[in-house]
Amino acid sequence: MGKEHDRYDCLRYELFETLIPVMLYKGTEKEKNEFFGFLKQDGKAFIHAMYQTLCEEDDLPYPHEKADCEVEVFERGGVNILQILLPPHNPNISDILRAYLLFAKRGDSTDTRRYFVIKQFKNGKIFILHTSSECEQLLGEELTEHTGDMEYEYWRLVRTYAKVILLDMKNEILV
Repeated sequence: MGKEHDRYDCLRYELFETLIPVMLYKGTEKEKNEFFGFLKQDGKAFIHAMYQTLCEEDDLPYPHEKADCEVEVFERGGVNILQILLPPHNPNISDILRAYLLFAKRGDSTDTRRYFVIKQFKNGKIFILHTSSECEQLLGEELTEHTGDMEYEYWRLVRTYAKVILLDMKNEILV
């Protein structure tokens, strides 16, 4: 049996499951806000440049065109959704299908941001994964039975976002 993943798969994991969450959650408020601003303003070019840089640092030719990645911002139920559509995934490994940053304004006009990915596992099951502010991945709702129903996915993300925010608020009160 051959190797199921290659170096590109590793870089994809590094960017979307490690690097982006760290840049969203760690660092100064200014750094986090700048990163968020880049994603909102020209996310497609920004993601493309980040992935290309990772490839160059690993001495790999960049395998994608700018058109292979899309970034879109829209709203569902008062929650803003920044969606990152990735180039085709490797079906032979557990891999990310899409990435999302959900955000809403708080009373003090700052954004409450949370990062999620939609991941298909080797067994074919598809789940929402939430990356916490501590950069831990938490398994969420299964979407396998609703593959391709993007409205269902968006509303499940919004519901999960609301649950995460409420849990965070509850934990802040208890501290």
